[in-house]
Amino acid sequence: MGFERERRRWRVRLHDELGRVCGAGTVLDEYHVLTSAHVVETAGGPRSALSVDFVGLAEAMPGSATVVEGCWVPSDGGGRGDLAVLRLDRPESRVFRAPLHRMPLGEHQLVRAFGFPPGSVGRWTHARLGGPEHPGGPGGEWVRLFRTAEAEPLGPGFGGTAVLDEATGHVVGVVVGKDTGTWMIPVETMLGHLPQLSIWTSGSPAVDASFSRPVGEAVDVSFVQSVADWFAKAEPGTVWVVDTGEAGSPVAAALRFGIVLADRERSLGVPGLPPALGQMPPAGSVDLAVDATGRTADAVRHRIADRLTTGVAGRTLVVDAIDDSAEPDRLVGEVLAPLAGRAAELGIRLLLGFREESSPGVAAIRAGTLGARPAPDDLAGRLDVLTQAVEELAEIEAYQLRVATRFTGVAMLPARAQRLRATLKQLRSAEVDGDAEWVEKHIDGHEHAVAPAVEDGRRQRAVLDGLVARREELRARLAADNELARDRGLDGDPELEQAYVPAKRLLIDGPCELTAAATAVDTYAAAVRARLEDRP
Repeated sequence: MGFERERRRWRVRLHDELGRVCGAGTVLDEYHVLTSAHVVETAGGPRSALSVDFVGLAEAMPGSATVVEGCWVPSDGGGRGDLAVLRLDRPESRVFRAPLHRMPLGEHQLVRAFGFPPGSVGRWTHARLGGPEHPGGPGGEWVRLFRTAEAEPLGPGFGGTAVLDEATGHVVGVVVGKDTGTWMIPVETMLGHLPQLSIWTSGSPAVDASFSRPVGEAVDVSFVQSVADWFAKAEPGTVWVVDTGEAGSPVAAALRFGIVLADRERSLGVPGLPPALGQMPPAGSVDLAVDATGRTADAVRHRIADRLTTGVAGRTLVVDAIDDSAEPDRLVGEVLAPLAGRAAELGIRLLLGFREESSPGVAAIRAGTLGARPAPDDLAGRLDVLTQAVEELAEIEAYQLRVATRFTGVAMLPARAQRLRATLKQLRSAEVDGDAEWVEKHIDGHEHAVAPAVEDGRRQRAVLDGLVARREELRARLAADNELARDRGLDGDPELEQAYVPAKRLLIDGPCELTAAATAVDTYAAAVRARLEDRP
């Protein structure tokens, strides 16, 4: 069953007792539906019954549902909560379970949602995820949704609906926020509020469970703040080696506490925060935290691959207790040192916890990162790094102009390379003139402008590469099915031609709408197989 047929079977529309549309929901199984608390409040509150319309199952009769006890998380009005799980009064066995999935989220990540705006029987819309500069209110749980150009506006009717990662089809969140539709609560945050959802969720967690276990009686609160600040402010390419001391030391406990606070899922289970703790780390600012205790190098490598299925580029990784691993030398030499040496190239942030400053692995990591970033007083070296970064950004922007127009719904990054080049030229001129004081005064600001621009560019290139790869995959599938039809003597079959031509046109002519193209390719594949099955 293709993605689109599956999606139809887990989409539902929710009504109040007067038949008015309140929002949408997502089927978890034959008994349960996930939605936003504000949708239930619109229908009369958590003790009210909602009418459930199985819009993707023409043969299914509407049902009634009420909130499951213990599964009610209303919004606090500040960017937290807004969840509810409903139980149907009778099971609907023909539904398909929505694929809730843990995964790292990234700025500009393309997603989609199906809602029921007023006067509509249901529509898709596309959006991109916001980044750290668009926090979800004081609570920081929600992620901003920015609809793409010409997409259906997000608003009433989209509340409670699933948000799908465009590349994989996984459900990565739910639309929250009354009457706005411009916020999403991620699956990992939902699991923090409602651990019961884990039975319907796939994907490995960001932070190993052992990080939440007490490791000592004392916690160095000032170091917790240092960890929180690093997650909030460290630039891509940064490698931070931490000497934690023994497993139960105050610094070791503080490091783990700071990591848990940065995790969407586990941070919600923290019972109380130290009074002296100031700024919390941004929610989701750690993409993966691995406890290396007792693990082999291959086990850590597999944990990284399992969580970061699309690669480590642009991510924030933590590996702690490296000395306590089963193979510390192999772990450092084969896994961590290569990552640290490419941190700037990959745009990753790497936090590595060792028990002792004298650990052999510490020297190996630091030797591998020498030269990755020039010293603060090496102005010429810093200008060379800036030049390389701006040229990389210029290449990405040129690539964007070539590739983005070949697809629909691509949010274009602003052109920044030319302006950054002009500023860099001023710095170069001042250096040549011997005005080191002027360069020192202004180079920090330019580095802070270039780093996020390049990070945005790398993510955009990854998005575009993914679109190109997906289109090539669809083209290959279409060609293979077409060749199968020709080999079986079905060349020129009018029914197959009627299915083949639209698919080919969507993949070859003009901007490609990948979702429509994928549906067309599935339709053609089904038609070919049906014709083959009909033959004697």
